Amino acid sequence: MSELRTQPVVSGRSYLVDRVGGRAPRDLEDFTGETSFLLTLGPHVHEVVGVGRVQDGVVRVHEKSGGPGGKDVRVWCVRRTERGFEAEHAGR
Repeated sequence: MSELRTQPVVSGRSYLVDRVGGRAPRDLEDFTGETSFLLTLGPHVHEVVGVGRVQDGVVRVHEKSGGPGGKDVRVWCVRRTERGFEAEHAGR
């Protein structure tokens, strides 16, 4: 799905999580360990592939290029909100 990464990631904006592991997310643990999920922000769709762990009530996912064993690209914070699950770019 790397063709989805065609636009730059917008820092400071929350992306809605549409799918995690090919299905709708149910809880934060869905994002732990090796994971992949789809994010949307308006018309922009972004696929995140990486490794996540729960920390202080959110999941910090280290996005990797080329899959879970690849180079670190960025860090996402995933949290449950009134709208469902949202992810925000948190740096590296």
